[in-house]
Amino acid sequence: MRKGGCVISQQNQASPLGGHPIILLVVIVATLYLARGFLLPVTVSVLLALTLSPPVTRLMKVGVPKVLSSLVMLLLSCSLLIGAVWLMLPAIGGWLTTAPEKIESVMNLDQDMVSKLQQVKDSVEETSEKVSEAVEEVISSEEQAPVMVEQRTWPDTLLTSIQQGAANTLLILVLTLFLLTNGGDLVVNMVRLSKQRQQRRKIIRLFSRLRTETGHYLGAVMLINLTLGLITSVLLWLIDFPMPWIWIVLVAILRLIPYVGMSIVSALLLLISITQGDQQLWQILMAPVGFLVLSTLFGFIVDPVVHGIRLQINPIVVFVAVIFWGWLWGPIGAILGVPLLTVIFVVADTLGWQQISQIMTTRLGPATDSNKNSGGS
Repeated sequence: MRKGGCVISQQNQASPLGGHPIILLVVIVATLYLARGFLLPVTVSVLLALTLSPPVTRLMKVGVPKVLSSLVMLLLSCSLLIGAVWLMLPAIGGWLTTAPEKIESVMNLDQDMVSKLQQVKDSVEETSEKVSEAVEEVISSEEQAPVMVEQRTWPDTLLTSIQQGAANTLLILVLTLFLLTNGGDLVVNMVRLSKQRQQRRKIIRLFSRLRTETGHYLGAVMLINLTLGLITSVLLWLIDFPMPWIWIVLVAILRLIPYVGMSIVSALLLLISITQGDQQLWQILMAPVGFLVLSTLFGFIVDPVVHGIRLQINPIVVFVAVIFWGWLWGPIGAILGVPLLTVIFVVADTLGWQQISQIMTTRLGPATDSNKNSGGS
């Protein structure tokens, strides 16, 4: 019994989830959801700091002070963000003003079908009015205190969203600057808290891998996405496609969402192609099909050459992670799904959480080796 109890206690200590994994998992998910207003900007700041950490380190090696190099990289990132918004908004606004008329002309509905739809609409409205009158009569027959319902107009909602977005953006930028300048001191203090030498080495190795591997990986992904977006925009410009340069931003951002992002870009290209008036089928399909071919070539050739972390993660885990973070934190969570999965992979691999690493990866080597060792012993 003691041996069995010893084995069980060692297994519980080795597992990062403890003795009650389901309860702990529910608590973690609930905390992530309830604290999303705080955790989301903090997570974005940490990932942005990891992405900017390698170029900041290079500038420091040249002789630029840490504060100045961090500020330069942060201002460069802000300039790219502002330039992307300035590039996209006018073009998208101009297309949205003319898109409904073009879509309606392309659809070219038959007049009989339109009249039938109008008759159905009129009958539905008439039935709705009768139901509303009946409900009002029932309510008026009962003596109830009036209830004041505050209805917010769309300008108020838009203004509130803009204010929240500006506040979160400012918070992200300030926190990222602090992480770039003082993150090393925070890591040193965390290392000093540990009394065991082996645990200190693990913590140092963990943060070193997070800064190097994760930072290089995120930077390489953004560089690949920007390159693909630039090539796509140039090709669209050559075939006289409307709004060619906004696709640099759209491809760079949406490609962070595996599988789903490229489908969204292809659907948008197809929609805009349909609204371009009288065109043959091959002209309509040229832009979306060409983009799918180009994106597939990047996925099979460029991605494996530039980085290898994504190749080690199971595609099923990637897809589930995108769905999970999208459900938890919305569209921004879906974009952050793969970067967060990369961070989790590095943490699990460094701290020796073999169960989590084995589930996440497609490699069979470690499991096979362990089985051989157990069989030989």
